[in-house]
Amino acid sequence: MGNEEHQKIKDGIKSTFDNVAKSYDENIQFIISAQKMVELIELDSDELHILDLSTGTGNIAVELGKKFPNAKIFGIDISDEMLNIARSKTKEQGIDNITYHVQDVENLAFGDMKFDLITCGYGIFFYPNMDRFFCDVCAMLKEDGKFIFSTFSEDAFQPYSKIFLEMLEENYGIKPPQRLENRKLSTEDEIQEFSSQVTHKKLEVREVEIKFPMQIQEWWKLLNSTGYQGLLSQLESNYEKFEKEYIEHLKSLSKDDSIEFNANSFISVLHV
Repeated sequence: MGNEEHQKIKDGIKSTFDNVAKSYDENIQFIISAQKMVELIELDSDELHILDLSTGTGNIAVELGKKFPNAKIFGIDISDEMLNIARSKTKEQGIDNITYHVQDVENLAFGDMKFDLITCGYGIFFYPNMDRFFCDVCAMLKEDGKFIFSTFSEDAFQPYSKIFLEMLEENYGIKPPQRLENRKLSTEDEIQEFSSQVTHKKLEVREVEIKFPMQIQEWWKLLNSTGYQGLLSQLESNYEKFEKEYIEHLKSLSKDDSIEFNANSFISVLHV
């Protein structure tokens, strides 16, 4: 991948999440996942240095701030608008041990600082250079530090996401950037192989079920308030046409205009 294409992907990700920032927290699966991730974290002390990558609207950072009130927590993201929401939410909840910074994960500005814990919720598969990111971030951990990250399982969002992507490509020629179609760390084997790039003491991979009924219109709203929005924005004048086609197709598969929403995930804990 050339530098120009690499930067184009990052610019597209930033633009997408800037656009969805105000509605992002309507997607409760991200809040549920953040709570489940932090519940798994066991540390001997709460006087810690913690880095939350791709913090977005701060769901994981906020949960960490509650659990470890004496820790110094740094939340970073490429999207200014997502961080604005995170700052407001953190202030509203009276949490004062988190600072948020606009930074690119490929150019982190923390010098020689080492962290006891680094977290990343559903971010790795967005990074254009996953391998370099992973190795560099693990090198920022203290001895006996932990890197905890979440990814979606193979069945997450299915079959509705697959239908969505197929209709976009077949009817409008729109598809995700090639790099983002590859490794999504959606199986335990894939996570194990990916994690083998760095020396570690132990890897724990836990599958977490996140399922609940959802109206089709709510699912459409979700598509418009997550990373999928970047694809929908490419429809331009065909947006309403595609919306009608897609929703009608889903209704033909449903008896009551609802689906079973599935955000099943893996939460992986790497001990270095």
